[in-house]
Formats: sequence, C-alpha cells, structure tokens
Amino acid sequence: MRILFLAAEAVPYVKVGGLGDVAGALPQALRCLGHDVRLMMPRYGLLDAKKLGLVKVLDNFPVQMDWRHEECQLWKNPKTDDRLIENQYFFGSRFQVYGCGDEIEQFVLFCRAALEACRLEGWVPDVVHANDWHTAAAIRLAWAAPKRPGLVFTIHNMAHQGNQRPDGWPLLGVYDGRGPMNLMEQAIYCADKVTTVSPNYAHEIRRPEFSFGLDGILRSKGDNLVGIVNGIDTDSYNPATDPAIVANYSDKNLEGKSVCKRALLKRFHLPVEDGAPVIGVVSRLDFQKGMDLVIQAVYDIVNYSDFKLVILGSGNHDLENLVNKAVETYPDRVACYIGFNGALARTIYAGSDMFLMPSLFEPCGLSQMIAMRYGTLPIVRATGGLVDTVAENAEGGGTGYRFYGYSVEDLLTALGKAQEHYVYCPDLWYRTQLRAMRSDFSWERSAHEYDKLYRELAVK
Repeated sequence: MRILFLAAEAVPYVKVGGLGDVAGALPQALRCLGHDVRLMMPRYGLLDAKKLGLVKVLDNFPVQMDWRHEECQLWKNPKTDDRLIENQYFFGSRFQVYGCGDEIEQFVLFCRAALEACRLEGWVPDVVHANDWHTAAAIRLAWAAPKRPGLVFTIHNMAHQGNQRPDGWPLLGVYDGRGPMNLMEQAIYCADKVTTVSPNYAHEIRRPEFSFGLDGILRSKGDNLVGIVNGIDTDSYNPATDPAIVANYSDKNLEGKSVCKRALLKRFHLPVEDGAPVIGVVSRLDFQKGMDLVIQAVYDIVNYSDFKLVILGSGNHDLENLVNKAVETYPDRVACYIGFNGALARTIYAGSDMFLMPSLFEPCGLSQMIAMRYGTLPIVRATGGLVDTVAENAEGGGTGYRFYGYSVEDLLTALGKAQEHYVYCPDLWYRTQLRAMRSDFSWERSAHEYDKLYRELAVK
C-alpha cells in the first residue's frame, strides 16, 4: 500500500519531542512490512540539504492558500524516499520547529503542499496518515476530495489542538465556517480511523478531564478510535551493545550494570555506595511530567530512605530552579543536569536502579520502556500509556511499580515498596529486571498493528 505519513518533526532530521522518534521509526518499520511509505515533513532553515544528502525534485510549484498562492519546493532523501517541503518564508527562513507565532498558517501550507506534491509526482496514496494538529489539515483537505484515500489521524498529545480564530476557515477552503477553527477537531471528525499512542490513553481521552474539550467528538468515533502503543529503537537502546555506557550487559549477565551504577555516581560526584538504590529521572521539567511531585517528595526521599536521586532535563524555569535548590541542599544525595545530553541520558538509564515517572497525564511515554530495556525498574503513576507498558510488581510478576493518586504520599508509598523489594527481596528484584528487559517494545510489534488498521481501510 502507498502510505503518505505526515509529521512536523522526525528523526534523523529534527526532534523536539516523542513525535520525532515515532515519525522517524514507524515509517521504516512499515517499509519492512512491504508498504510504500513516504514520510513528508517541512524543511526548516536549520536543515542543511547538502549535509542530509537531499536533492530537489520539484521547484517553485504553486500552492493555493485562501485567496493567494505560495510557492514551495520539494526535496527528497534518495536513501529513504522521504520528502521535505520548503517555503522560504514559512520554513526556510526559520531555525526552530515550533513557536513562530503563525503556526496555523504555516502548517496548513505544509499540508496543502504535501498533497499537491503527491499529485504533481503522480504518486497517489492509498492512506494519508497525519500526526497531531500540525498535519491535521491534510485529513480535512483530503476528506473533501473525490476518490479520497483512507484517512488515519494519530493523537500524540490532546493538550495541543491547533486552535484558530473564526476568520481562519478559508485556510481549509471553507468560507462559511462559524466560530473558532480547531484543526484537531476537524481531523477527528473526518478521519476514518483515529489512533492514539496507547490503548489506555484512548479510553482516557473519551473523558472530559483528559480531552481538553473534545471528549464528545472522540466518543462519537466509537470503535474507530483505537490505541496502539509506540515502540522504541531496540537496536539502539540495547545495553549489550550500547557504546555510550561504560560496561555492556544483557539479560544473560547483569554484572555490567553495577559498573554502570558506579560510573553514574562518580559522574555526578555522589558517594559510591552499592547498597543504596539510585533513582533516575530523564524528563522534560514540566508539570505534566509530575516534576512538582518529585520536588515536593525530595525531603522525604532524602531523610527517610537511602535513595540517591539523579535528574536530567530542562523546561519550566521555576522547576529548574527548584531542582538546583534541592541539589544545593542535599549535595550528597541529589544531583542534576539541566539541559539534554543523549549520552548522559543513557548513562542514567543504565546506571540507575529505578526510574521515576510520576506523570499527571502521559499519552504513551518512551522513557519507561527505555529504562526497562536497561533493567532499570520504572515507578510510574498509573495513567495513559504507563498503564499499558508497566505491569504492577507489588506482589511479584510485574515489570515495575505503579501508584494511582497524584500525590506525594502515593508516590512515596510506591518508592517504599520498590525499596523493600530491592533491599530485602533480591531474587524477586532480579526476576523483575529480567522480565522488564525481555518486554517487547519493538517498532515491529507496533507496525503490525498499523498494518492491520490500514488493511481494514483498504477493504472499505
């Protein structure tokens, strides 16, 4: 099948969040199943065509926008068949992905240009698969076309929907629309299938507290709203071969993990005490990620346990300041790196005993899956994809630890259970590590589920 896969970001071109990982990996996994997949994204000014090996295949083709037209260019990666859309004003002159102030117009142009480029190349997709509000306009535009393709819209985060004032409707070719325009709402309405990045999140967003106002239209989709868990790159995130960690190990021999733990403690200038468990956090410092709970719990973690806490991340300036203050207050127990460092993140995944992820909401989450791959047991709040990927280990038989209430007390209870198993039940802890490391979070698994969904559309 011919699948047009649209995203605002994708590895290896540009990555801002988890969407970049998904858009970089899922098309390749689908190609391995025999599909003709064209990943299409904008060519931002920060993307060097020469370094990326891009070649221009269409130059200055017109794209109709409300009462005017814009000229765009189409670039191709010959190695992957990926396509990148460029417009000098909306993309080429900009060196950031989001936050330019005119994003609605910017991404509607991208969607129009992507569909027009397919027409000009004579490549007719069987399925258009759009991701989040940035590419939602493509679903609405393709829906109105004769002999339209199957339409799949994936929601990665309900919090961002592409809202536009009432005069934005002509961007979609609608001249009598009333009220504010919501691009995500339009895509949900028009899509044949709406997916989100975990089954539990697909249930949660049917409720007002998770839907940001779209629960009604989401409930109306019935069985056409489904959840498919994201995957991770299990070749890259492999403790047996990862060159970024000081000692490799596997589920057959975990000895290298203790070496990684000592290296992590030395890297952050924390006392090297093998008996004390280390909690790792690799996260955006944001209230959605539950970082306020982590800060509130630091006093109890430090004063009523032997835990050491290592945090890597950036984001909200107030939370960054509070993390730095915790490090200053407890320099032998808490350490941090404000910013992002990919190699250091892997050092934390490999060297920690536990991985804390107390999210307020979490559509899927990738960090907990990466942590499990490295034998680091996640402690998560039971929300969204964290429920689908982390099996409760309170009585053994799981892959990590869950807590339910969004409270410091519930978080500390889960930490206490994990500490009890770590200290007093080493055999149980070891068996849990092995189950976690052997969990299947490959993109191959996810791709098969999307393959089934696409084929359902082809039958209609």
